[in-house]
Amino acid sequence: MPSPLLSLLFLPVLAAADPCASIDRTLADADKAALAPVIGRQLELRGVSVRESLRSGDWRVFLIGARDADDSFVFYSGDPASQRYVDAIGVFALPEGEAAIRRWLSESFAAMPKALAGCVAHEAARAAKS
Repeated sequence: MPSPLLSLLFLPVLAAADPCASIDRTLADADKAALAPVIGRQLELRGVSVRESLRSGDWRVFLIGARDADDSFVFYSGDPASQRYVDAIGVFALPEGEAAIRRWLSESFAAMPKALAGCVAHEAARAAKS
């Protein structure tokens, strides 16, 4: 049986685990190119590019760039090709700090998987710094 002291030594390693480890981040370049105009039409924006794709269950979140807009996260509870987005928010309009963003996401999108909210919060905090 491991000692309690040994368990405490590994807590920082567990806390530093990748918050996006369980999130599907795969989206082929061709699929990004096909989704960009769909998202652009829904948001009434030109020159949309899909920079990141985050997916858990039916929920999808895209980090997009657009010609005349700040980088934004676009939230879907279903297939973007057949359903309208749930919400969209600019990276710089989010609360400051990963914990505050995670809290805001949980309050704003109660049905969103918690792991996805944690990943989006992590990515949003990172994007705000750059």
